[in-house]
Amino acid sequence: MSSQNYKYKASFVVGHKPDGKPIRKYIQDNSKAKFDAKVRALKALTDRGGTPNKFTVEQWAWQWYHIYKEPHIGASQRNTYEAHFRLRICPQIGAMALADVKPYRLQQLINEATTDDGKPLSASTAEELRYIIRGLFEQAEINGLIPTSPTRKLEISAEPAKERRSLTQDEERIVREVAKKHYAGPWVLLMLDCGLRRGETVAIGANDIKDGLLRISRAVEYKTNSNQATIKEPKSESGVRFVPIPAELVAQLNTKTRYFFLQKDGTMLTQTNLRRMWSSFHRACDRAAGAKIYRNKIIEHAFAEDITPHYLRHTYCTNLYRQGVDLKTAQYLMGHADISTTANIYSHVTEEDVRNITAKKGKNKGGIKKNPYL
Repeated sequence: MSSQNYKYKASFVVGHKPDGKPIRKYIQDNSKAKFDAKVRALKALTDRGGTPNKFTVEQWAWQWYHIYKEPHIGASQRNTYEAHFRLRICPQIGAMALADVKPYRLQQLINEATTDDGKPLSASTAEELRYIIRGLFEQAEINGLIPTSPTRKLEISAEPAKERRSLTQDEERIVREVAKKHYAGPWVLLMLDCGLRRGETVAIGANDIKDGLLRISRAVEYKTNSNQATIKEPKSESGVRFVPIPAELVAQLNTKTRYFFLQKDGTMLTQTNLRRMWSSFHRACDRAAGAKIYRNKIIEHAFAEDITPHYLRHTYCTNLYRQGVDLKTAQYLMGHADISTTANIYSHVTEEDVRNITAKKGKNKGGIKKNPYL
């Protein structure tokens, strides 16, 4: 249908070119209601200082990020924002004008988003993406670049996040046996017996030990796909804490250097160092658990392949529960800003725990008593 056949048409001056010529925006439609709605939207936009189609999504995304986000977040979060821009937002809608982006297009972006190796996003990563998109477009609305944000009622369609767990008692036994002989044993035990995060193990040393307590006040962050480490202070007071450290573990640590763990040239451990340490330790655990090996290659695993260093910290928290440590104290020892994070780990009662409770109460005729209210 040609433009002259529209029933309702109007032309508006929305700005001027460098040579003084007007920039016009044409609105036309056969429906009076739709035409009026387009006129109102344009008027609302221009009244707030916006110019239709002035910014593409990619132009505004990076401007919004550098002004509103980058100055207030740490290296890890900057990596997250930049990855979402490079891998998902800009390739899909970066070339579109801000004012042209519709809600269905954003929903499609979230639905089809994948990791850099083509796998579906986890629920947590999809939520990050939705949060960034919302912030980007809502700030565009506040700045008068678009009449309204198209981000209302965006839904998450992603694979459920894989639930982290603690080690089973058999797995923990194997880890402790391997730690007695493996060079990475002390590093592993700092996470298992003191609850340190992986980044905290890199930035800790002899000066942080006093009277049987380990002071945790720093951590390192690595840039995406880089070994460049940045020592950071905790974001909140909860990040600084004192935790008991076993005397036998202290005896295994290198207390003559600034940090417990260093490269051979005396520099700080890199991401590559950490990955190799864990890979070597995990392989040793696999062999100790009875993995089948052919020509020095594991062909059948006996130790769960998905176990990561974070499982050790999770196990530390679970062991606090098993020892009867109250929730508030556990929150402090874990360095959790939100007690619900600790409570979530405390709620993961395992089958082994139930069996232990049953065994203890079995001495009292029939084990756990039936709830009289059921």
